[in-house]
Amino acid sequence: MSKRKQRGARWGLLTFVLAVAVILIGAGGSQRRLSRVTSQLTEQPVRRLSPNYHQTQTATIFLHGYNGGAYSTNYLIRRAQRAGAAQKALVVHVYKNGVMAFRGYWHRAIKNPMIQIVFEDNHASQAKQVDWLHQVLVQLKQRYGVKRYNAVGHSLGANDIVNQALKYGQDRRVPELSKIVTIAGPFDGLTGFLGAEKTATVRQLAAKPVRFTRHFATALKYRKNFPQHVQLLNVVGDTNNGYNNDGFVGVASARSVKYLLRGKLASYQEKFYQGAGAAHCALNQNPRVAKGMVRFLW
Repeated sequence: MSKRKQRGARWGLLTFVLAVAVILIGAGGSQRRLSRVTSQLTEQPVRRLSPNYHQTQTATIFLHGYNGGAYSTNYLIRRAQRAGAAQKALVVHVYKNGVMAFRGYWHRAIKNPMIQIVFEDNHASQAKQVDWLHQVLVQLKQRYGVKRYNAVGHSLGANDIVNQALKYGQDRRVPELSKIVTIAGPFDGLTGFLGAEKTATVRQLAAKPVRFTRHFATALKYRKNFPQHVQLLNVVGDTNNGYNNDGFVGVASARSVKYLLRGKLASYQEKFYQGAGAAHCALNQNPRVAKGMVRFLW
């Protein structure tokens, strides 16, 4: 890598680190409570799914990360739909003014429904995002009768999903969590993103972080709340840029969820990807990642 590219990579990392640090420590972002819940549903045909996939009424939510939006999870949803594995049913927008808006179509006949969640304030603190996600789940159970759900999260969206389950895992107002797919989650923050070890070396190390960031140490205190029988697929990337990361999140940090949830999961799988397609903002657009997600969920 040239010195100019190295400087550019370091500057990009520094910018991301500072922004994510603000979110993880709970500063910044809107702290307003939800003021209103709206529902605008339009009847749509129920898709006939492929017999190659297990068909149930378990919903699957998709959540973007820092500075993300619908575009962050659109590709994954489209791939699942094209495979005949699931059908997109709802989009849930949580706006800065406190309004939660449900749009799309819902019917009991829909099998493997997918629900896309979008936070208008995509720079809000992690604490607030976790609270929003929890309230979305409460509404999904109360309004739409969702009893079980899977969750797919990219970047900080992965953190939100895990932290919601840690904080509210015993709350009976939310559906029962079944499966999680975490993609490039900075579970131990941005520590280790300039690591010198090769990916092969890091993959052989224990998932326990060398040191705990404040938010990781806090998450550990909620382990007793995490629900039982949950299966997790953890997607980790390394761009082979010499820094042992996906361009933003270190391999060690992404793997640390294994230690965080040790002894709490029914099963845990790790999938590593390397090269340009393993970049932080490429993993959620990667055909191999999408294929693995579909196979795992359905």
